[in-house]
Amino acid sequence: MYYIAEVNKDICSQSNCHLCTTYCPEANCINYSEADKSAYVSVDRCKACEICVYICKEVAKKEAIQMKWIDDLEEGFVIKRTGVVLR
Repeated sequence: MYYIAEVNKDICSQSNCHLCTTYCPEANCINYSEADKSAYVSVDRCKACEICVYICKEVAKKEAIQMKWIDDLEEGFVIKRTGVVLR
């Protein structure tokens, strides 16, 4: 069990700042969805460094990103390993 960054789309879509995508040190971890007008986190890439949380809160002044236990993510996820699907 580990922490993952989660983006609140309602808050994020109001600013359209893209700062978290710029400052995340992990390539392709935080991306931007034109459809949602919001950032989203690729669960398999997040290293729980919390830089995005700091940038969102202190620089963008939005607090749209929180760290959550992976089991508590609102949208869920699917990981496929050797034919087994975990939810």
